[in-house]
Amino acid sequence: MLFRFLKIISYPVLLVFIAVNAFSLFRAGIDAAAHYRCFFGFGAGVVAYFFLRRLLRKNMDFFETFTHELAHTIVGLLFFQRIHSFEATNGSGGMMRHSGRYSRNVFIALAPYCLPVYTYVLLVFRLVIIPDFIPFFDVPVGVSFAFHAFAVKRDLSPRQTDIKDCGILFSYLFIAAFIFFNAAIIFRTISIGFAGAFSGWRNDFLFLFYKVSAGF
Repeated sequence: MLFRFLKIISYPVLLVFIAVNAFSLFRAGIDAAAHYRCFFGFGAGVVAYFFLRRLLRKNMDFFETFTHELAHTIVGLLFFQRIHSFEATNGSGGMMRHSGRYSRNVFIALAPYCLPVYTYVLLVFRLVIIPDFIPFFDVPVGVSFAFHAFAVKRDLSPRQTDIKDCGILFSYLFIAAFIFFNAAIIFRTISIGFAGAFSGWRNDFLFLFYKVSAGF
């Protein structure tokens, strides 16, 4: 009964999260337009990925599968799961087995679609890069962003076990919320920095909260 109740209230929560993130992405787009020169390196990386994908197409399936299982593993560890096995193949899929108190966890199940692992790792390292080298460092950031986008596009099927197990409608809403969130954070990081990206998201949330509250 409790699980069904939590499932029901999760939908309005997700819709609110989507609205906040969509608004934040819109604001991030305005910031990006004002700082468009900051995106030359990032854009070059996105374009470069199209060529890399063709060049490395024989190994890309394995790398995407490996990253898929890696995202499951990272989020599983954050929820104190015990990892029993990790497997990735070139063409035959992969699997990560785990156990723990919160083993049936939507965050773990949908992590590969919601967590651009390499992009966030690079954004953290970006904090210590000399400003003059940031445009060059943003090239691999763009590559990693494009890689994640293509990997999600490949796996975003209602036949995927992760998505079926969590419920197709719920999964797509959940993933959409995080796609907007990630894009807003990544674009703002390139425009105004990592710390500013998260403070900007918080300000967007508070702005909408006050606007909606004033409406009532």
